[in-house]
Amino acid sequence: RAFHPSVNSSTGRSVICTIHQPSYALFSIFDRLLLLKKGGQTVYFGELGRECGDLTAYLSRACDDLATKAMRHELDDGVNPATWMLSACVAPEDFAAYYGASELAAENVKLTAAAAEKAPGSEPVHFATLYALPFWNQVRVLTRRQVTNYYRSPSYNVTRGMVTIIVAVIFGTTFLKPRPGAVHDFSNSFSRCGLMYLDVFFMGIIFYSSAIPNMVSQRDSYYREYASRMYAALPYAITFGIAEFPYLVLYSVLHVGLLWAMVDFFPANDGFLWYLFFFFLFISLLTYMAQFLAAAMPNQQVASSLGMAYLAVTANVSGFAISPNDIPGFWRFMYWLAPIHYVFEGLVVTQFHGANLRVEDVPVPGLARDPTLQRYYASHWKDSHFGGYFAWSHRWTNVAVLAIFIACFRLGTFLALLRINYSSK
Repeated sequence: RAFHPSVNSSTGRSVICTIHQPSYALFSIFDRLLLLKKGGQTVYFGELGRECGDLTAYLSRACDDLATKAMRHELDDGVNPATWMLSACVAPEDFAAYYGASELAAENVKLTAAAAEKAPGSEPVHFATLYALPFWNQVRVLTRRQVTNYYRSPSYNVTRGMVTIIVAVIFGTTFLKPRPGAVHDFSNSFSRCGLMYLDVFFMGIIFYSSAIPNMVSQRDSYYREYASRMYAALPYAITFGIAEFPYLVLYSVLHVGLLWAMVDFFPANDGFLWYLFFFFLFISLLTYMAQFLAAAMPNQQVASSLGMAYLAVTANVSGFAISPNDIPGFWRFMYWLAPIHYVFEGLVVTQFHGANLRVEDVPVPGLARDPTLQRYYASHWKDSHFGGYFAWSHRWTNVAVLAIFIACFRLGTFLALLRINYSSK
């Protein structure tokens, strides 16, 4: 029961819009009306006339000819014609069939046929490019819009910021120890490994869970705008990554800075920067994975469930809960497909590299008495805690693999936006 009027504006453009039961002041500015009933059947298509006179005259005549009792045959004084005409869409009499047999319908058919004829000497409309703006101009405009959207989304960004600070304070106060030398035995040293693992994994889950609804909420508008050729899929995918970047950097600095201010990580001059770097890579990876799944999956529930299932499985074989040597053979491939494995290894080897404090009470038979932290946690020796899988020489390999994961998710987001459309209309 919507109508689609076409209006010649002061600029000479034709304006077509859909509106339902407008006020008389708004309705009277339209020139032509297409009135549809359920099923898309035409009830009226023609000029409105002065003070909607053409419309009311046609419907009054139709009411008389059809002898309908579903509506008044004349428009009463003070009644909005936009409201009165809707009765013709629900009346038991077939106003659509009446229109189809009317002279008005025959005239519209002739007008349509004449408009479809090619004028002498005319050429088909041709545009040199598919989009009105070049690629980098699309990126610029979409980036500005996306940055504004993020700025105006406190429920997304402020919430992440508050959780980032709260979790850092909770973990920091839980592992607060006197300095120096808090890490001097197996229990305290391994608890540092547990802190690093739980901290990055927990924060990664937070960023993953919050990114999915944010992406899904903007997906429908993207479908409409992409279908109308406002912009291409690639600039849109790029600008999501650009808009996220400053927030990921800010939250990483806040979280790691607070955590390091309270916890006695042992010891390296560049340990803080390594921790910050791996923390930033992991929350970025899970944020971009969430965007990929939100674009590729039919709804938020499926995207969230698949991602959480993947993270749950990979968390078990990351090297923390089970030593890499003890992972069953048929699950060993998941060890190499687990992003948290590369983050955890990177954190352990960069935090304990160069740490010569000896670890007391190491529960490894045959190992030299009281090995250093570096020897026990960050070396290639088979009798080290991680069986030689965690080594200082792997740190840049870990960075490269995490970068590849991020690149793959960014590429996947682009392809999903380009090839998959879950719009219902």
